[in-house]
Amino acid sequence: MSRIVVKNATSGRELLWRHIKIKKSLDDICHTLELEIPASERAKAGKHDRITVRYVNSIVREPYGLVTTVLVDEITASADAAKHSIVVIGRSPARDIIDSTWTDARTGMTLFGFTEYIAGKFGIECTNIPTNRGDPTAEVPYFSWQNESPWMKIITEADSQGFILTSNEKGGLYIWQPEGAVREAEKFYLTEGQNVKTIEWKANGAEQYHEYIVSAGGREERILDDTCNNNRILTIDLTNPTIDQQRLQRRAETEMRRRREDRVTVAVPGWGLTDAQIQRNLGTNLSGKEIFWVPNLLIPVSMPSLGLDDKLLIAEVEQEASAETMSSTITLVDRDAYV
Repeated sequence: MSRIVVKNATSGRELLWRHIKIKKSLDDICHTLELEIPASERAKAGKHDRITVRYVNSIVREPYGLVTTVLVDEITASADAAKHSIVVIGRSPARDIIDSTWTDARTGMTLFGFTEYIAGKFGIECTNIPTNRGDPTAEVPYFSWQNESPWMKIITEADSQGFILTSNEKGGLYIWQPEGAVREAEKFYLTEGQNVKTIEWKANGAEQYHEYIVSAGGREERILDDTCNNNRILTIDLTNPTIDQQRLQRRAETEMRRRREDRVTVAVPGWGLTDAQIQRNLGTNLSGKEIFWVPNLLIPVSMPSLGLDDKLLIAEVEQEASAETMSSTITLVDRDAYV
């Protein structure tokens, strides 16, 4: 029998729960968790405690099945005529880096090197994926920040090199490049009429610009979006004095592609592969395999009602569960938005 185990890893106590909502996105470093628990569980959760969510059954056993790890930001108690409940809200441990400000500088380190250095100050493990290529990130001659969080500068540097930096299920950080090919082993797919409950397509131009200007270190790069027929201009001034013209152009192109905002959002049952799919496709060795819907998977998508038959990148996943149901809402984009 499958169940979701919510545990306060700080105290070692398991929590009874009523509702779970988890969000993971390529556009947000931290996973977020919104957890509703009975009022009787109030003493089991405190601010800054480490909370883990794990899916377990006879097939998915520890150390596998971990869905997310967060640190508690907020606890709210509420009551009405029907029930008393507690809502616990948390973010990945990387929140501590994001929220902190200090001054430092590093020279002659790679993107992975200085990210690992900063994460290490907070006891956060940083992983470079794929690990079989060593450290593929480029050296950054000079990286500094002055009484500020270094976070946005790290994100900018990662983006300029074609990498994404985000949290993993264990609460650590990892650097990776968006998938260039469909992952074959797990056989994730989305097909209308099979594993899709609802579909929503959105073309949003509210944050789209005609001209993008990115400047840094006395250099400037301009690109035009011919699909946007307004006169709006977006200027981004980076503080990196050593960035080259090619990286400036990449940043401008990235801003343009992501702001085109053509997205497909689908609702599906469950949080990932079914037990039957896991047994058939992966067997008992789940090491290095994905079994849940997660951002960065490039998967086949077939939705005849939208005239869509393509391979799309998962940009965001929201997973929800109550006592009776489990479901996921998956946002898909063209791979070019992140590559």
